[in-house]
Amino acid sequence: MAKTPQNPALKLLHRLADADMAFWTLPPLMLLLVAGTIVQRWMGLWPAIDTFFSGFIIWFGPLPLPGAYTLLGLLSLNLILKFLLKSDWRLIKSGIHLAHLGAIILLFGGLITAISAKEHYMLIPEGDETPYIYSYTDRSLTIYKDGTEILRRPFKNIRKGALENVPFTLKITDTCKNADILKREDSPAYDTDQTYQGMANFMALKCRTRGPEPETDLTGLEFEISGTDQDGIYIAFDGMPQPIELTKDGQSFRIMFGKDQDVLPFSIKLDDFVEQTYSGTNIARSYHSDITIRDESTTWPARIEMNEPLRYKGYTLFQSSFEKAPGFEATILAVVQNKGWIFPYLGTLLLALGLLLHLVLVVYERKVR
Repeated sequence: MAKTPQNPALKLLHRLADADMAFWTLPPLMLLLVAGTIVQRWMGLWPAIDTFFSGFIIWFGPLPLPGAYTLLGLLSLNLILKFLLKSDWRLIKSGIHLAHLGAIILLFGGLITAISAKEHYMLIPEGDETPYIYSYTDRSLTIYKDGTEILRRPFKNIRKGALENVPFTLKITDTCKNADILKREDSPAYDTDQTYQGMANFMALKCRTRGPEPETDLTGLEFEISGTDQDGIYIAFDGMPQPIELTKDGQSFRIMFGKDQDVLPFSIKLDDFVEQTYSGTNIARSYHSDITIRDESTTWPARIEMNEPLRYKGYTLFQSSFEKAPGFEATILAVVQNKGWIFPYLGTLLLALGLLLHLVLVVYERKVR
Protein backbone atom coordinates (compact mmCIF):
# COMPACT_ATOMS: atom_id res chain seq x y z
CA MET A 1 0.00 0.00 0.00
CA ALA A 2 1.41 3.41 -0.98
CA LYS A 3 2.50 5.57 1.91
CA THR A 4 0.47 8.76 2.38
CA PRO A 5 2.74 11.82 1.99
CA GLN A 6 2.97 14.26 4.91
CA ASN A 7 3.51 17.42 2.84
CA PRO A 8 0.12 19.26 2.63
CA ALA A 9 0.56 20.05 -1.09
CA LEU A 10 1.42 16.41 -1.90
CA LYS A 11 -1.49 15.21 0.23
CA LEU A 12 -3.83 17.42 -1.80
CA LEU A 13 -2.41 16.11 -5.08
CA HIS A 14 -2.83 12.52 -3.94
CA ARG A 15 -6.40 13.24 -2.85
CA LEU A 16 -7.17 14.72 -6.26
CA ALA A 17 -5.68 11.58 -7.82
CA ASP A 18 -8.08 9.26 -5.96
CA ALA A 19 -10.41 7.25 -8.17
CA ASP A 20 -13.53 8.43 -6.34
CA MET A 21 -13.03 11.95 -7.73
CA ALA A 22 -14.45 10.67 -11.03
CA PHE A 23 -17.62 9.59 -9.25
CA TRP A 24 -18.09 13.15 -7.97
CA THR A 25 -17.65 14.74 -11.39
CA LEU A 26 -19.28 12.28 -13.82
CA PRO A 27 -22.88 12.43 -12.47
CA PRO A 28 -23.16 16.25 -12.72
CA LEU A 29 -21.57 16.08 -16.19
CA MET A 30 -24.24 13.58 -17.22
CA LEU A 31 -26.95 15.84 -15.81
CA LEU A 32 -25.54 18.78 -17.81
CA LEU A 33 -25.52 16.68 -20.98
CA VAL A 34 -29.12 15.57 -20.49
CA ALA A 35 -30.37 19.05 -19.54
CA GLY A 36 -28.55 20.76 -22.42
CA THR A 37 -29.86 18.21 -24.92
CA ILE A 38 -33.46 18.54 -23.71
CA VAL A 39 -33.62 22.36 -23.61
CA GLN A 40 -31.99 22.61 -27.04
CA ARG A 41 -35.44 22.00 -28.49
CA TRP A 42 -36.69 25.30 -27.06
CA MET A 43 -33.48 27.35 -26.75
CA GLY A 44 -31.81 26.30 -29.99
CA LEU A 45 -28.41 24.65 -30.47
CA TRP A 46 -26.02 27.55 -29.87
CA PRO A 47 -27.82 29.14 -26.87
CA ALA A 48 -27.92 25.69 -25.23
CA ILE A 49 -24.20 25.22 -25.87
CA ASP A 50 -23.41 28.67 -24.43
CA THR A 51 -25.56 28.08 -21.35
CA PHE A 52 -24.71 24.48 -20.46
CA PHE A 53 -21.40 23.54 -22.09
CA SER A 54 -19.28 26.69 -22.56
CA GLY A 55 -18.78 28.11 -19.09
CA PHE A 56 -17.20 27.55 -15.69
CA ILE A 57 -20.39 28.44 -13.78
CA ILE A 58 -24.09 27.84 -14.41
CA TRP A 59 -26.52 30.04 -12.52
CA PHE A 60 -29.57 28.20 -11.19
CA GLY A 61 -31.48 31.29 -10.11
CA PRO A 62 -29.20 32.95 -7.52
CA LEU A 63 -27.30 29.67 -6.92
CA PRO A 64 -23.99 29.19 -8.79
CA LEU A 65 -23.32 25.62 -9.91
CA PRO A 66 -20.14 24.21 -11.49
CA GLY A 67 -20.23 24.43 -15.27
CA ALA A 68 -18.90 22.00 -17.86
CA TYR A 69 -15.44 23.60 -17.98
CA THR A 70 -15.05 23.31 -14.19
CA LEU A 71 -16.19 19.68 -14.07
CA LEU A 72 -14.11 18.65 -17.10
CA GLY A 73 -11.10 20.43 -15.62
CA LEU A 74 -11.42 18.49 -12.35
CA LEU A 75 -11.90 15.21 -14.23
CA SER A 76 -8.85 15.89 -16.43
CA LEU A 77 -6.72 16.78 -13.40
CA ASN A 78 -7.86 13.60 -11.65
CA LEU A 79 -6.97 11.40 -14.63
CA ILE A 80 -3.54 13.01 -15.09
CA LEU A 81 -2.61 12.86 -11.40
CA LYS A 82 -3.82 9.29 -11.05
CA PHE A 83 -1.80 8.34 -14.13
CA LEU A 84 1.36 9.96 -12.77
CA LEU A 85 1.11 9.29 -9.02
CA LYS A 86 -0.89 6.11 -8.54
CA SER A 87 -0.22 3.91 -11.56
CA ASP A 88 1.01 0.36 -11.08
CA TRP A 89 3.86 0.24 -13.61
CA ARG A 90 3.92 -3.51 -14.08
CA LEU A 91 3.74 -5.07 -17.54
CA ILE A 92 0.38 -6.68 -16.78
CA LYS A 93 -1.10 -3.19 -16.29
CA SER A 94 0.30 -1.70 -19.51
CA GLY A 95 -3.02 -2.05 -21.35
CA ILE A 96 -4.81 -0.08 -18.62
CA HIS A 97 -2.10 2.59 -18.79
CA LEU A 98 -2.47 2.85 -22.56
CA ALA A 99 -6.26 3.21 -22.25
CA HIS A 100 -5.73 5.77 -19.49
CA LEU A 101 -3.42 7.76 -21.76
CA GLY A 102 -6.04 7.61 -24.53
CA ALA A 103 -8.66 9.12 -22.20
CA ILE A 104 -6.27 11.93 -21.26
CA ILE A 105 -5.60 12.66 -24.94
CA LEU A 106 -9.36 12.79 -25.59
CA LEU A 107 -9.79 15.39 -22.85
CA PHE A 108 -6.75 17.34 -24.07
CA GLY A 109 -8.20 17.34 -27.59
CA GLY A 110 -11.45 18.71 -26.18
CA LEU A 111 -9.50 21.55 -24.57
CA ILE A 112 -7.71 22.37 -27.84
CA THR A 113 -11.03 22.34 -29.67
CA ALA A 114 -12.68 24.62 -27.09
CA ILE A 115 -9.81 27.12 -27.36
CA SER A 116 -9.04 27.10 -31.08
CA ALA A 117 -12.12 25.88 -32.99
CA LYS A 118 -13.84 28.46 -35.20
CA GLU A 119 -17.50 28.00 -36.07
CA HIS A 120 -19.25 29.83 -38.89
CA TYR A 121 -22.11 29.17 -41.24
CA MET A 122 -23.00 29.53 -44.91
CA LEU A 123 -26.42 30.39 -46.29
CA ILE A 124 -26.53 29.45 -49.98
CA PRO A 125 -29.67 29.90 -52.12
CA GLU A 126 -30.26 27.13 -54.64
CA GLY A 127 -28.24 27.84 -57.80
CA ASP A 128 -25.89 30.32 -56.10
CA GLU A 129 -22.15 29.94 -55.47
CA THR A 130 -20.18 31.59 -52.66
CA PRO A 131 -16.89 31.30 -50.73
CA TYR A 132 -18.14 33.48 -47.83
CA ILE A 133 -18.80 32.25 -44.32
CA TYR A 134 -20.36 34.25 -41.49
CA SER A 135 -20.07 34.32 -37.73
CA TYR A 136 -23.05 33.05 -35.77
CA THR A 137 -22.90 35.80 -33.16
CA ASP A 138 -20.21 38.41 -33.93
CA ARG A 139 -21.21 41.64 -35.69
CA SER A 140 -19.28 44.81 -36.43
CA LEU A 141 -19.96 48.41 -37.41
CA THR A 142 -17.50 49.49 -40.11
CA ILE A 143 -16.87 53.00 -41.49
CA TYR A 144 -14.98 53.66 -44.73
CA LYS A 145 -13.54 56.98 -45.89
CA ASP A 146 -13.01 57.26 -49.65
CA GLY A 147 -13.00 53.45 -49.82
CA THR A 148 -10.49 52.96 -46.96
CA GLU A 149 -11.59 51.42 -43.68
CA ILE A 150 -11.09 53.89 -40.83
CA LEU A 151 -13.06 52.24 -38.03
CA ARG A 152 -14.32 48.76 -37.17
CA ARG A 153 -16.18 48.39 -33.88
CA PRO A 154 -17.50 44.97 -32.72
CA PHE A 155 -21.15 45.13 -31.74
CA LYS A 156 -20.37 43.73 -28.28
CA ASN A 157 -18.21 46.82 -27.60
CA ILE A 158 -20.79 49.36 -28.79
CA ARG A 159 -22.57 51.35 -26.09
CA LYS A 160 -25.06 54.19 -26.25
CA GLY A 161 -23.37 57.53 -26.81
CA ALA A 162 -20.96 59.08 -29.29
CA LEU A 163 -18.37 56.92 -31.03
CA GLU A 164 -14.77 58.09 -30.80
CA ASN A 165 -12.34 58.52 -33.71
CA VAL A 166 -15.07 59.33 -36.25
CA PRO A 167 -14.65 62.41 -38.55
CA PHE A 168 -18.24 63.45 -37.76
CA THR A 169 -20.59 62.97 -34.83
CA LEU A 170 -22.15 59.52 -34.66
CA LYS A 171 -24.24 59.00 -31.53
CA ILE A 172 -25.64 55.54 -30.80
CA THR A 173 -29.21 55.89 -29.53
CA ASP A 174 -30.25 52.24 -29.37
CA THR A 175 -28.79 48.74 -29.82
CA CYS A 176 -30.70 45.49 -30.36
CA LYS A 177 -28.96 42.13 -30.13
CA ASN A 178 -32.14 40.55 -31.52
CA ALA A 179 -34.63 42.76 -33.31
CA ASP A 180 -37.85 42.81 -35.28
CA ILE A 181 -38.57 45.31 -38.05
CA LEU A 182 -41.50 47.71 -37.54
CA LYS A 183 -43.01 50.39 -39.67
CA ARG A 184 -41.54 53.72 -38.61
CA GLU A 185 -44.92 55.16 -37.69
CA ASP A 186 -45.63 52.12 -35.48
CA SER A 187 -42.50 52.67 -33.38
CA PRO A 188 -43.12 54.03 -29.85
CA ALA A 189 -40.11 56.33 -30.36
CA TYR A 190 -41.49 57.87 -33.58
CA ASP A 191 -41.05 61.65 -33.49
CA THR A 192 -42.36 63.81 -36.33
CA ASP A 193 -39.88 66.55 -35.40
CA GLN A 194 -36.90 64.28 -36.15
CA THR A 195 -35.21 63.89 -39.55
CA TYR A 196 -35.09 60.23 -40.55
CA GLN A 197 -32.70 59.18 -43.27
CA GLY A 198 -32.37 56.10 -45.46
CA MET A 199 -34.20 53.02 -44.25
CA ALA A 200 -35.05 54.78 -40.98
CA ASN A 201 -37.55 56.82 -43.01
CA PHE A 202 -39.93 53.89 -43.09
CA MET A 203 -38.43 51.23 -40.79
CA ALA A 204 -37.67 50.97 -37.06
CA LEU A 205 -36.13 48.30 -34.82
CA LYS A 206 -37.88 46.65 -31.90
CA CYS A 207 -35.74 44.60 -29.50
CA ARG A 208 -36.91 41.08 -28.66
CA THR A 209 -35.64 37.97 -26.90
CA ARG A 210 -33.02 35.74 -28.47
CA GLY A 211 -34.24 33.26 -31.08
CA PRO A 212 -33.46 29.52 -31.17
CA GLU A 213 -31.23 29.84 -34.27
CA PRO A 214 -28.71 32.71 -33.97
CA GLU A 215 -27.90 32.58 -37.71
CA THR A 216 -31.43 33.88 -38.36
CA ASP A 217 -31.43 36.54 -35.61
CA LEU A 218 -31.45 40.16 -36.72
CA THR A 219 -29.07 42.49 -34.88
CA GLY A 220 -29.23 46.23 -35.40
CA LEU A 221 -28.40 49.76 -34.32
CA GLU A 222 -30.10 53.13 -34.36
CA PHE A 223 -27.87 56.20 -34.39
CA GLU A 224 -27.90 59.92 -35.02
CA ILE A 225 -25.41 61.58 -37.36
CA SER A 226 -24.49 65.25 -37.42
CA GLY A 227 -21.75 67.26 -39.09
CA THR A 228 -22.29 65.84 -42.60
CA ASP A 229 -24.37 66.78 -45.63
CA GLN A 230 -26.93 64.07 -44.72
CA ASP A 231 -27.58 64.56 -41.01
CA GLY A 232 -30.39 62.70 -39.29
CA ILE A 233 -31.37 59.42 -37.64
CA TYR A 234 -30.32 56.15 -39.28
CA ILE A 235 -30.71 52.45 -38.65
CA ALA A 236 -28.36 49.64 -39.65
CA PHE A 237 -28.93 45.90 -39.33
CA ASP A 238 -27.80 42.50 -40.57
CA GLY A 239 -28.20 42.08 -44.29
CA MET A 240 -28.99 45.75 -44.93
CA PRO A 241 -29.43 45.97 -48.72
CA GLN A 242 -27.30 49.09 -49.20
CA PRO A 243 -24.56 50.75 -47.11
CA ILE A 244 -25.21 54.20 -45.69
CA GLU A 245 -23.54 56.81 -47.92
CA LEU A 246 -22.48 60.21 -46.51
CA THR A 247 -20.45 63.17 -47.68
CA LYS A 248 -18.56 65.81 -45.70
CA ASP A 249 -16.26 68.51 -47.09
CA GLY A 250 -16.07 66.71 -50.42
CA GLN A 251 -15.09 63.40 -48.82
CA SER A 252 -17.29 60.30 -49.10
CA PHE A 253 -18.06 57.97 -46.21
CA ARG A 254 -19.74 54.58 -46.18
CA ILE A 255 -21.19 52.90 -43.09
CA MET A 256 -21.84 49.15 -43.03
CA PHE A 257 -23.09 46.83 -40.30
CA GLY A 258 -23.43 43.06 -40.27
CA LYS A 259 -22.09 39.69 -39.27
CA ASP A 260 -18.34 39.24 -39.34
CA GLN A 261 -17.35 37.63 -42.60
CA ASP A 262 -14.50 35.36 -43.66
CA VAL A 263 -13.56 33.67 -46.95
CA LEU A 264 -12.99 29.97 -47.57
CA PRO A 265 -10.04 28.92 -49.77
CA PHE A 266 -12.66 27.37 -52.08
CA SER A 267 -16.26 28.11 -53.06
CA ILE A 268 -19.46 26.07 -52.89
CA LYS A 269 -22.41 26.08 -55.27
CA LEU A 270 -25.77 24.68 -54.17
CA ASP A 271 -27.06 22.59 -57.07
CA ASP A 272 -30.07 21.14 -55.30
CA PHE A 273 -31.56 21.10 -51.82
CA VAL A 274 -33.74 18.07 -51.04
CA GLU A 275 -36.06 17.79 -48.06
CA GLN A 276 -37.90 14.58 -47.15
CA THR A 277 -40.86 14.85 -44.78
CA TYR A 278 -42.77 12.34 -42.69
CA SER A 279 -45.76 10.98 -44.57
CA GLY A 280 -48.81 13.21 -44.26
CA THR A 281 -46.94 16.01 -42.43
CA ASN A 282 -44.72 19.01 -43.12
CA ILE A 283 -42.16 17.84 -40.53
CA ALA A 284 -38.70 17.26 -42.00
CA ARG A 285 -37.49 13.66 -41.70
CA SER A 286 -34.16 14.32 -43.42
CA TYR A 287 -32.60 16.77 -45.84
CA HIS A 288 -29.38 17.09 -47.79
CA SER A 289 -27.53 19.46 -50.11
CA ASP A 290 -26.09 18.46 -53.47
CA ILE A 291 -23.21 20.86 -54.06
CA THR A 292 -20.32 21.58 -56.40
CA ILE A 293 -16.94 22.48 -54.89
CA ARG A 294 -14.78 24.88 -56.88
CA ASP A 295 -11.09 25.11 -55.96
CA GLU A 296 -9.39 27.39 -58.48
CA SER A 297 -9.94 25.65 -61.84
CA THR A 298 -10.99 22.30 -60.37
CA THR A 299 -14.62 21.39 -59.66
CA TRP A 300 -16.33 18.24 -58.41
CA PRO A 301 -19.73 17.31 -56.98
CA ALA A 302 -20.42 16.28 -53.38
CA ARG A 303 -23.34 15.70 -51.05
CA ILE A 304 -23.73 16.96 -47.47
CA GLU A 305 -26.30 15.08 -45.39
CA MET A 306 -27.50 15.48 -41.81
CA ASN A 307 -25.10 12.83 -40.46
CA GLU A 308 -22.52 12.88 -43.25
CA PRO A 309 -20.45 16.10 -43.27
CA LEU A 310 -17.94 17.19 -45.88
CA ARG A 311 -14.27 17.59 -44.87
CA TYR A 312 -11.89 19.58 -47.04
CA LYS A 313 -8.76 21.69 -46.42
CA GLY A 314 -9.14 21.67 -42.64
CA TYR A 315 -12.83 22.65 -42.73
CA THR A 316 -15.79 20.43 -41.85
CA LEU A 317 -19.17 21.38 -43.32
CA PHE A 318 -22.31 20.04 -41.67
CA GLN A 319 -25.91 20.18 -42.86
CA SER A 320 -27.33 22.49 -40.19
CA SER A 321 -30.67 23.87 -41.34
CA PHE A 322 -32.47 25.40 -44.32
CA GLU A 323 -34.81 28.18 -45.37
CA LYS A 324 -37.81 27.75 -47.66
CA ALA A 325 -40.34 30.16 -49.10
CA PRO A 326 -42.50 30.12 -52.23
CA GLY A 327 -40.05 29.94 -55.13
CA PHE A 328 -37.00 30.04 -52.80
CA GLU A 329 -34.83 27.36 -51.19
CA ALA A 330 -31.54 27.84 -49.37
CA THR A 331 -29.32 25.55 -47.35
CA ILE A 332 -27.59 26.54 -44.11
CA LEU A 333 -24.26 24.78 -43.57
CA ALA A 334 -22.29 24.87 -40.32
CA VAL A 335 -18.59 25.40 -41.10
CA VAL A 336 -16.08 24.30 -38.43
CA GLN A 337 -12.33 24.77 -38.50
CA ASN A 338 -10.85 22.61 -35.74
CA LYS A 339 -7.08 22.31 -35.32
CA GLY A 340 -7.56 19.65 -32.65
CA TRP A 341 -9.46 17.26 -34.91
CA ILE A 342 -6.74 14.59 -34.76
CA PHE A 343 -6.88 14.14 -30.97
CA PRO A 344 -10.28 12.35 -30.81
CA TYR A 345 -9.08 9.81 -33.39
CA LEU A 346 -5.73 9.29 -31.64
CA GLY A 347 -7.29 9.10 -28.17
CA THR A 348 -9.98 6.66 -29.28
CA LEU A 349 -7.38 4.46 -31.03
CA LEU A 350 -5.16 4.33 -27.91
CA LEU A 351 -8.18 3.65 -25.71
CA ALA A 352 -9.29 0.73 -27.88
CA LEU A 353 -5.75 -0.69 -28.20
CA GLY A 354 -5.24 -0.36 -24.46
CA LEU A 355 -8.41 -2.30 -23.63
CA LEU A 356 -7.53 -4.96 -26.20
CA LEU A 357 -3.97 -5.25 -24.84
CA HIS A 358 -5.31 -5.53 -21.29
CA LEU A 359 -7.64 -8.35 -22.34
CA VAL A 360 -4.78 -10.21 -24.05
CA LEU A 361 -2.45 -9.82 -21.06
CA VAL A 362 -5.09 -10.98 -18.59
CA VAL A 363 -5.86 -14.08 -20.67
CA TYR A 364 -2.13 -14.80 -21.05
CA GLU A 365 -1.51 -14.47 -17.30
CA ARG A 366 -4.32 -16.88 -16.48
CA LYS A 367 -2.96 -19.44 -18.93
CA VAL A 368 0.53 -19.14 -17.44
CA ARG A 369 -0.86 -19.76 -13.97
